[in-house]
Amino acid sequence: MVTPKGVRPADVVIDCARIVSAGPPAGRDGATIDAEGCYVLAGGIDPHTHLLTGISPATRSAAFGGTTTALCFTSPGPGESAADAVIRARAELKGRSAIDVAFHAVIRDPDRVTTRDLERLTRLRVRAVKLFLAYPEQGLMASDGCLYGVLRESTRLGFTVRVHCENGGVVDALVNEKLAQGKRGPGDFVRSRPPAVEEEAIARTLAIARLAGAPVYITHMSTAGGIELVRAARDQGQTVHAEVCLHHLLLDARLYDGKRAQQYMVVPPLRLNKDSEALWSAIADGTVDTVGSDHAQSRYQPEPANTGDFRSLPYGLPGIEVRFPLFLSEGLRRKIPITRLAELLATRPAQIFGLFPRKGAIMPGADADLVVWDPRPRSRVRASVLHDDVGQTPYEGHPVRGAVRSVFSRGRMLASNGEMVGSASAGRSLP
Repeated sequence: MVTPKGVRPADVVIDCARIVSAGPPAGRDGATIDAEGCYVLAGGIDPHTHLLTGISPATRSAAFGGTTTALCFTSPGPGESAADAVIRARAELKGRSAIDVAFHAVIRDPDRVTTRDLERLTRLRVRAVKLFLAYPEQGLMASDGCLYGVLRESTRLGFTVRVHCENGGVVDALVNEKLAQGKRGPGDFVRSRPPAVEEEAIARTLAIARLAGAPVYITHMSTAGGIELVRAARDQGQTVHAEVCLHHLLLDARLYDGKRAQQYMVVPPLRLNKDSEALWSAIADGTVDTVGSDHAQSRYQPEPANTGDFRSLPYGLPGIEVRFPLFLSEGLRRKIPITRLAELLATRPAQIFGLFPRKGAIMPGADADLVVWDPRPRSRVRASVLHDDVGQTPYEGHPVRGAVRSVFSRGRMLASNGEMVGSASAGRSLP
């Protein structure tokens, strides 16, 4: 059993939806699941997902992969307030999700957001809001003043600010420069979003958060330079939460040189191997707090869709089903302790976003969200056996050590030995 206090042989006793005890052999009556030879871990919490275009297949896929809770971003429509988008998302989830989901609010048209808007979100018990420093063409790009104001309000109202860090103005200038040079392919999309535009935005966000006296959460960090900025800010006493995503750990920019480059289109783009290695070092030394999938159930299709160049190429990667097993597999290969891996997969996201101790760790009183993971099997990722209905995966052929044997959500078995055995619609919307 893997707990925040270490790894030890133990029995986990469940009564209804909660963990009653986790310790020496209990010898109690009731149904028994034999997990000898396996690890039992807390159910995974994916801190970064986009599920609303296909809640049922995405959450079913999550369950098979050991993720029992997803933190999902809303998708406000034109003119829709952040709070109304949360209400709509919760209604859409009802009766369609296999796992528990908490919605984090995307702020659309951010420079119009008011204190009243943010107060309404807190009344809805939304724990985090997301601001973008890019995508002016979608009306998402927040000014520095907006970022400062929302960070200031976050300390009063008790929510976390999640920031997508890219300098949107410079990205636009680079896009125009590439097009003027006749550079129109997928590789030019990547080169219009170099590490420097991410690192500048991280540095700016950290400075503004310091002025606001507020914690800040940096999403999908992808560069060695960004990691160094977070370390420096923490050395100055700042509270900074650092998230990385699976694709930036396992894939690199060499994939953009092949004929299938479009399959790997994502923002931020894949980086050099040295950046991936820096992220792994940050995982090992405690700099990174969470590992997300950034699962895109449907790829984002920019508008207009007929420009004839990289501006029209869809982007976004699936990954919610493979996040837990691939991260465990690669982390253990790199000799990172399984307790540290479990912390990143479940405990830290639960703590940062207000779900702990109800979720995120094996302990009495917590929800019985559990994964039985067998370290012995060897396999490779195949899109044909995944359950997200996407039909492809950027991790095709990637080697995997170990396999998810059984998954429990609030004490009910969801999946066992590759079969869905529980309800695929009993997941809850979590405040």
